[in-house]
Amino acid sequence: MENRANARRSIGVPVRTLIAVGTIGLLATIGMSSPSGAVLTPSVAPAHVVVASHAAKSTTKIVHVAFKGSYTGTIGLLWSSTGVQATAVRGTGTGTDGANAMSGSGSGSAASTCDPFSGAGALAGPSGLKLRVVSSSKTQACAVNSAAPSPVTVKGVATVLSGTGKFKGATGTLSFSGSFSIQSTTAGSSESDSFSATLTGILSIKEVVAAK
Repeated sequence: MENRANARRSIGVPVRTLIAVGTIGLLATIGMSSPSGAVLTPSVAPAHVVVASHAAKSTTKIVHVAFKGSYTGTIGLLWSSTGVQATAVRGTGTGTDGANAMSGSGSGSAASTCDPFSGAGALAGPSGLKLRVVSSSKTQACAVNSAAPSPVTVKGVATVLSGTGKFKGATGTLSFSGSFSIQSTTAGSSESDSFSATLTGILSIKEVVAAK
């Protein structure tokens, strides 16, 4: 009996300590009986109110924009024994949503009067586009005459790589056409000629719309 009383006393100390620090949930879990057999009912802790925060969902839609730009300027040419480089193409004009400046460079062979070429370019302004031209049968420069001097016409398709301003996230292709005149095709010679060009096409632009 003495050992049992001592055991009760040794257990009572931590129980009172737990009550003192307010660990009601623990007592409710393990339970406790009084010496007289009465059951102590644990206090009920006040409920916690949990407020759920839901992030606003958004959706993406595709907007199609018709693009048209007309430009005039200069094209720098450098001739070699195997072809020609367009070292600098610079022009100004009027493009959709303020894409009013044109720049680029490229290269092509000069094996015949009509030859494919490739290059890269940009349309700049409040809204702009980066373009790439891949050499193919659809993208060619054709001289009217078999020998210089001669007018040259160009046509092809440019792939839209990226955009800025209202064209941010744009993809698509632009068809282009243009003309200039060459003065010589002698290897090692260079020249700067006037050009004009027009680009048209449909741009696909991703727009993120926040849910209401």
